[in-house]
Amino acid sequence: MTNLRQARIDDHWRTAFKRNYPLFLQNMEFTEGEVFGDTKLTLKPGMNAIVGKNGIGKSNFIRAIYNSLKSDSSNRQKFSKLLDKSKIKFDLIISGEDFSFELSPFEKNEIEQDVLCLLFDPCTLIPEIQKLFVQQENLDELLESFSPNKLSADELKLANFITNTEYSSIEIINIEDEYESFPMLPFFSVARGGVKYDSRDMGLGELSLLYYFWIIDYIGKSKSNSLLIIEEPESFLPPLIQNRLCDVLAMTLATKGIACLISTHSEHILRKIPRSHVHIMSRVLNRIRFFSAASDIEQMDVLGLTAPKKGLLFYEDKAAFLLARSLIKASPLFVSDSFLYHCSGSEGDVLQDLKRFPVVLDDFSFIAVFDGDCRGKMDDQLMDFENYIFLPSALSPEEHLISYLGSIDIVDVANHIGKPVELMSAAIDVAAGSDHHDYFVEIARVLSISYEELFSKLCDLWVGDENNNESVQEFIGKLETLAA
Repeated sequence: MTNLRQARIDDHWRTAFKRNYPLFLQNMEFTEGEVFGDTKLTLKPGMNAIVGKNGIGKSNFIRAIYNSLKSDSSNRQKFSKLLDKSKIKFDLIISGEDFSFELSPFEKNEIEQDVLCLLFDPCTLIPEIQKLFVQQENLDELLESFSPNKLSADELKLANFITNTEYSSIEIINIEDEYESFPMLPFFSVARGGVKYDSRDMGLGELSLLYYFWIIDYIGKSKSNSLLIIEEPESFLPPLIQNRLCDVLAMTLATKGIACLISTHSEHILRKIPRSHVHIMSRVLNRIRFFSAASDIEQMDVLGLTAPKKGLLFYEDKAAFLLARSLIKASPLFVSDSFLYHCSGSEGDVLQDLKRFPVVLDDFSFIAVFDGDCRGKMDDQLMDFENYIFLPSALSPEEHLISYLGSIDIVDVANHIGKPVELMSAAIDVAAGSDHHDYFVEIARVLSISYEELFSKLCDLWVGDENNNESVQEFIGKLETLAA
């Protein structure tokens, strides 16, 4: 039975970005064409989102991918008009095996591997199919030649959740091989509040959501490795329903293991998608290029899209903030601007804030970040709390980084900071013997850079060192448990 409790949906979101996927569309490269020629996109397993300005080419990009991967079981015919006729090189991982193909958007898909590619583009699709149904004079006669499928109680529960409606019944007729543009087209008849109506009478948002339910159900019942492409799913839908649509998508990814590629303008669609899975489509010197939203925050800001805030982290001082931020950047779920930050002032003040704030609000957590040297010192005071986390090691962040500097090659440090080895060595000599609070202030002074830049780069160096991976993953795992 489908479980739609929020706690269970949150579990699905976590699973969707951690599980192994039987189909992984890893790399795409457009090899010809004036618009997309030499365009490359590297995806993450599971769900990926594409964002970009209107007119940048997202629709044509999406449709070219669909055209290339469409098979006889897909829900749409190929698009006959595209801005670019580029061939596409695909790197796919199917059930653990690597495959590479070069496919044309206008030639028949000849790949032998079992891949079901489906497209949901409500802004274009839904008005077109409703117009088709309304204008067909013999539709009732046509419908009588197909058997209706009445949704079970469990299926109806899911449809009601997606649509935010209380249907008493839904029947679906799958019309096959009757329309040139649609190998299979669902026709919906519904009843609610004693009123019966069908696809011809519905609003575009309602019809869009029922089609979305149908395509999710179609994927769920298929035994093929599936790729679902969705273009602007927010069309016709208010924010609440956009959120539910994404929750059901996360459930489908987590339970069925499908791959999904979305284009969107909506923060509600992006709200739980990690920035590392969001790709910014941009035009550079008349060529289309993709940038990761995890590293190109400014471009997201230009689009008016900000990372959904997952919580408030409160910490002792600037060193703790800089180390925590570097650790967060190593998370597959979060980026540094996924959180708000508050400097409490001391470990005692962090404890007081921990007592002052609630554990969690809806989709928003309050998390105390203690320095590593607080481990074991505050056990009695923390017994009644769970929403806290310790920075790595049993030292303060500054002492921890001082110890790390003494264990690695100064050449690596200098290269990472971007300063000559001789100057780096001199700076460390000047700082020798300083209190740990002043140590990096002295080094930064000699290097003529800010304390924040120096300490951030050193934190990044420590986090990126594979010898520290266990400690990094321990912090990230605890943070994801508290905030995901």
